[in-house]
Amino acid sequence: MSTPPQAPELALAGDPTPDVPAGLGRLGPVLGAANLSLLLPYNAAGTLVQALLEQWDEHTKLSHYAILTTSGAVAAMVANIGFGVLSDRTRSRWGRRNPWILGGSLGTAIAGCALSFTHSFPVLVLLWIAMQIGLNAVIGPLAALLPDRVAQRNLGRASAWIGIGSLLALTIGGAGAGLLVAAPAAGLRWIFWLMPLGGLLIWLAAPDRSSAALAREPFTVRKLLQTALPPRDADYLWALLGRLLTGLGLNLVLVYQLYILTDYLNLSTSHAGSVIAVAGALTAVTAGIGIATAGPLSDRLGRRKIFVVSAAAAAAVSVLPLVIVPSLGAFFTFVVVAGLGYGCYVAVDQVVMAEVLPDGEHRAKDLGILNIANTMPQVLAPVIAVAVVPGLGYRPLLAISIVLAAAGGLCMLPIRRVT
Repeated sequence: MSTPPQAPELALAGDPTPDVPAGLGRLGPVLGAANLSLLLPYNAAGTLVQALLEQWDEHTKLSHYAILTTSGAVAAMVANIGFGVLSDRTRSRWGRRNPWILGGSLGTAIAGCALSFTHSFPVLVLLWIAMQIGLNAVIGPLAALLPDRVAQRNLGRASAWIGIGSLLALTIGGAGAGLLVAAPAAGLRWIFWLMPLGGLLIWLAAPDRSSAALAREPFTVRKLLQTALPPRDADYLWALLGRLLTGLGLNLVLVYQLYILTDYLNLSTSHAGSVIAVAGALTAVTAGIGIATAGPLSDRLGRRKIFVVSAAAAAAVSVLPLVIVPSLGAFFTFVVVAGLGYGCYVAVDQVVMAEVLPDGEHRAKDLGILNIANTMPQVLAPVIAVAVVPGLGYRPLLAISIVLAAAGGLCMLPIRRVT
C-alpha cells in the first residue's frame, strides 16, 4: 500500500515559518490546478451576472451592477482579512490553511449556484455577498501557501504555476462566459461546482501538517482588531498601493468589456459574446508566454520589480488604441499587449507580495490585507464608471485606466526589500 504524501514540516515554536523542502516538487502543479478550479467560476460569473442584469432591465444594468459589485467587494475585503486572521490562529490536525480552503470552496459553490434561481435584485445582491464571503475564506489561506511552503529561491517558479492556473481561470472563464452569455442563469447554475474540486485537490494532494501544537496568543477583541490592521512597513504599503492602482486600471477595462463592446463599439450582445470568447483564447496564449518567461527568469536573475513595472507599463500602453481608434482591431490589440503584461505581472506579483511581508506570524492576515488591492478595484471601478460613462462615455474611462496602471507600476520603485 502506498503511503500518502507528507506535508512540509512546520516549526512548532517561535516564528511559525515552515521548514520548506529544497525543491518545489509537485506542489507547483497542484497550486496551478487548484487556482484554475477555484478561480474559474468567479471569473465567468462577472460577465454572466452582467448579462443577467441586461436581460432583466437594459436601463438599470450599470447602476445595478455597481450596487452588486460594490456590496460584494466590501464584504470580500472584510472577509479576506477576517478569514486570514482566523487561518493564522487555526489549530487543527489538518493544519491552518486547508480546512478553510475546502470549506470555503463548498460554501462559495452553494451561494454561486443559488444566483441562478432568483429573479429578485435584492436577493441577487445578498447571494453575491454570500458568494464573496465564501470565496474569501479560500483566497486568504490559499495565498499563504506560497510563503508557507516554498523556499525563496523557488518562489518565481511556484508563482508561475499559480499564474498559469489564474490565467487559465481568467481565459477559460471569460471564454465560457462568452459562450453562455445568452443563457446566463444556466451558466451560473453549474459553473460554481468546479470550486469544491479545487478545494479537494489541495486537501488530498497538498496536505498540511497538524498545527495543534503551535502556540497561540490568547484571544481578545482588542487584540483581534490590532492584528487586523496593516503593518506599519513602508515596503508593504508601497506594494499595497501599487497593486491597487494597477488592478484598478485593468478592472476599468476588463470588468466592463461586455458593455465596452456593446455600447462603445456598438456590437450586438451575441457578437460581443463571440468576441469575448476569442479574446479569452488570445489572452491565454499571450499571457502564457509572459508567465512562462517571467517567473523562471525572475528566479534566475534574482530580480522582481522590473517585471512588475514593465507589466504595468504594458497594461497602460495596451489601452491607448481603444482611446484613439474605437474598433475591434484596437480591442484585440489591447487583448494581445495586455495579455503579455498580465502574464508577466501574475508570474511575479505574488513573489513581490510574499517578499514584502514583515514577519511570518501573520502571513495569511497580511496577505489578506494585500488582497484588498485585488478586491477594492471591484468597489471603485463601478463607482468610477457610473460617474464617468453616463455623461462622458467610455473614452474618458479608458484614459483614466491608462493613468492608474502606469501609476501602479511606479509605486514598485521605492520598495527596498525587493530587487
